[in-house]
Amino acid sequence: MNITEKEFREILGDRAFLGSIIIQFITISMLLFLYDTYSEVMHSPNLSGKVTVALDKNNTELISRLEESGVNVIFQNASGAVKPNAIINTTTGEVKTDPGNIFSGFAIAKINSVSKAISFNEAIQQGNFNYSSQNLAGGNTDFVEMGYGLIVPIALMMPAMVGLSLSIQNILSERKKRTIELLLVSPISDFDIAFAKTAPYILASTLCGAAWLVLVMQKIPVYNIPLLILAELLLSLILVSLSVLISAGARSIQEANVLSSLAGMVFVFSMLLPSSSLSLYLPTILISRISSNFPDEEIAVGLALLAVLGMLCFWLAVKGIGRMRRSYS
Repeated sequence: MNITEKEFREILGDRAFLGSIIIQFITISMLLFLYDTYSEVMHSPNLSGKVTVALDKNNTELISRLEESGVNVIFQNASGAVKPNAIINTTTGEVKTDPGNIFSGFAIAKINSVSKAISFNEAIQQGNFNYSSQNLAGGNTDFVEMGYGLIVPIALMMPAMVGLSLSIQNILSERKKRTIELLLVSPISDFDIAFAKTAPYILASTLCGAAWLVLVMQKIPVYNIPLLILAELLLSLILVSLSVLISAGARSIQEANVLSSLAGMVFVFSMLLPSSSLSLYLPTILISRISSNFPDEEIAVGLALLAVLGMLCFWLAVKGIGRMRRSYS
């Protein structure tokens, strides 16, 4: 326990850790600023007249929906000095925009939103569904994907990644200074050494993740906070345990850094994998589902798989400490 407390105090005094907190705070704050600004502008009544869309011919339904969403609609051949931000060819479905105009992005988002609404309503009418919605935050559904699919996973992944990086540098530094030999030749068990090298970083990462969730909740309604904190703890356990295993077996600092980067990239690239039956249990998708859904069996299975993987990684970390101990004996 004394070793664990010592490691935790060193983390709190580590400039790299304190710097990482500042960087994480700035990153999440910028994402929330973009999320909040874009959503507010998209639903602001002041947007009317600033975003102009030109149509090639009269389409009453499309014009009505665009105007309801706050877009100024004109006809493509209409005379006047108003320059449209987007031009829609209703015959071919082609949309032309001016990327140099700041409001072109808003025009594209409005057109996309309206086109989805038309398709969805048509599907409801054709399928004879009964549909109702409640409590949709005033109808503001823009950037839902960014909120739950990007910001929340990043808020939890960054602390775990920092824990991986700092813990691996800690052991490599001790190997370089040969101070870790004092632990390896002592009667302290492999389990206790592995625990002392992982627990402080897991705790620090989990606390950071919880703090970022509080920050994110100021702009995005996040659900199942206890389960998200549990997911953060399990992710930190996996990555920090892997860092101990890597740093214990690496032959050089360069090799350890490369291997730790690859371990972290696996989690990052999991967001880009094609959809499949296994996608539901990928860490990033699991976090997205927990933060935006009622708990179900699939979420429980995903957390259980994370727990099993975490225990397996910690067991490997203990074995890695044992191998490193034998190499010094």
